[in-house]
Amino acid sequence: MEIVLLKQICIMFLLIAVGMALVKTGYLSDQGAKDLGALLLRAVIPCVVIRSYITEFSVGRLMEQAESMLLTVLSLLIAMAVSYLVFGTRRRIENVAAAFSNVGFIGIPLIQSILGEEAIFYLTPLIAVLNILQWTYGVYIMTGDPKTIQIKTILSNPVVLALVAGFLIFVLQIPVPSVISGALGHMASMNTPLAMIILGTYVAQMNWRELLLTKSAYLCSLVRLVLIPAVTLLIFCLIPGIKTDIKLVILIAGSTPVGANIAIFAKQYGGDYKLSVVTVCLSTLACIVTVPVFYMFVERFLLSI
Repeated sequence: MEIVLLKQICIMFLLIAVGMALVKTGYLSDQGAKDLGALLLRAVIPCVVIRSYITEFSVGRLMEQAESMLLTVLSLLIAMAVSYLVFGTRRRIENVAAAFSNVGFIGIPLIQSILGEEAIFYLTPLIAVLNILQWTYGVYIMTGDPKTIQIKTILSNPVVLALVAGFLIFVLQIPVPSVISGALGHMASMNTPLAMIILGTYVAQMNWRELLLTKSAYLCSLVRLVLIPAVTLLIFCLIPGIKTDIKLVILIAGSTPVGANIAIFAKQYGGDYKLSVVTVCLSTLACIVTVPVFYMFVERFLLSI
């Protein structure tokens, strides 16, 4: 399984290289990269979420969704607590960056490659709740002012709306025509290449001297890629009665690098934009080593139980 995971990571990094090449050769502008990001977040990922719910309803599947939501909330509370203990409120960029992983860009393709398309069903609560917490807790940490939290932004978030729509389709067994499900499938298949190309645009614009010399980015990456996943794995091993695949999905998603949204937050709320980009790039590059190693520990301690 580690070979499958490593192969998928290598594929993803080749796609990141494509994004870098497009920027370096001038074929993809800054505005073009922003537009691709908007397409991914507002259309592609919501299609991934809705498509995962087009499945046969059963009480067992509903319970699995509830268990996934439980582990989602627990894992995010662990991540936020660890990040807060390490960075506090003074180092706000590092605090938010370490707390929230890149589930949409990297978590989805990794889980699809290891556990298959059907495993995204377990991931959808994490995608939605993470988005909500980023725009509430994350914004509060960045600004220190609860008034900056915009409920309208959260309620109109395409991923949250997709979760609600998908869940209703699943529970009420609303029939989805094959033409629509086919279109959703084609849109969902864009997630991996599009996400990696967008990450490639970040890396292409990175000042490598800054990347290598920014010490706080190393600590942030260490917390995001090593400390938080390790603490989460330890706690998950102590929880009985929950399907192993659900734990595995949440753990893999939680071991991914810093989410790209931190750069958006830094610009929007007056944070250190350069530091945010450095943490995204450094943690993304480092994950080629940390994610496979973490998965080995997951197999050793979780899958052997």
